[in-house]
Amino acid sequence: MSALIDRKLVVVSGKGGVGRTTVAAALARAAATAGKRVLVAGSGPTDRLGRLFGRPPLGTTVTSVAPGIDAVNMTPESALHEYGLLILRSELVTRALFENRAARAFLNAVPGLDAYALLGKAWWHTTETAAGRARYDLVILDGPASGHSVLMLQTPDAILDAVPKGPLTRDAQAIADLLRDPARSALLIVTLAEELPAREAAELCATARQRLRMPLGPLIVNAVPPADAAAPALAALLDRAPAADGVDPALAATLHVARAARAHHALAERVLTDLRRSVDLPLLTLPRLPTVDVGPADLTVLAAGLAAAPAI
Repeated sequence: MSALIDRKLVVVSGKGGVGRTTVAAALARAAATAGKRVLVAGSGPTDRLGRLFGRPPLGTTVTSVAPGIDAVNMTPESALHEYGLLILRSELVTRALFENRAARAFLNAVPGLDAYALLGKAWWHTTETAAGRARYDLVILDGPASGHSVLMLQTPDAILDAVPKGPLTRDAQAIADLLRDPARSALLIVTLAEELPAREAAELCATARQRLRMPLGPLIVNAVPPADAAAPALAALLDRAPAADGVDPALAATLHVARAARAHHALAERVLTDLRRSVDLPLLTLPRLPTVDVGPADLTVLAAGLAAAPAI
């Protein structure tokens, strides 16, 4: 983890529903605890970062959410507007361009431009300075799901291949250089100990190596079920327990939950074994939390787990 939080940019991706945003926030908390100044950049239509840090929903303005941690929920429109200001250096000219109907129609028709705008804003924050020094030690981009992340991360190369030299290609080259530098960036893939998310994670790992040529961090396996239900003493009891028919309903329900938990843990162990063979990456596991509404206290638990988890 120390090697990971020493990078300038970490892009978090994985299948939808695996907890990418939660892991991005936990990584930010772990990095801030280690003394880093961190920005977490989300891009979801509904903000979750604010709730994770116990704050109101975030907008497109960078906001302090915890000691050492700023956060923002980006939109493609706001990111493009900020980029226009950087290039054109005029709010009036930028508004005239981006609020023009024909210009907007053209920009909306460019494949991948929205995703590239988000990536470009995250990259710009890695270069941002304040009082003569880098404003952030680490920028964490809570990226889109796997397929959209691949498109986003390929866009700098597509621009370099298709666009004449100028400010756009200059920045695209800087982004491409950053993404391929193992000392400065990493793609952090998040999955669950379940078959479909794990398969998609393995495919994303292969794509990152072959097509994106982007360095990979450890594979984060989120929400791993506890091993309590697989304890030998409990297993012996469950194996001898009677069937549900004719048993007190409360006892039958308890046995059903315990057997389901044991089966879930067994599946998770099989998936973890397959991942160790298929991805050739260190695996870091995070526990399943007994809540669906993760907040600041839970984030502290997950951050400590990230910082202390041994690679397996």
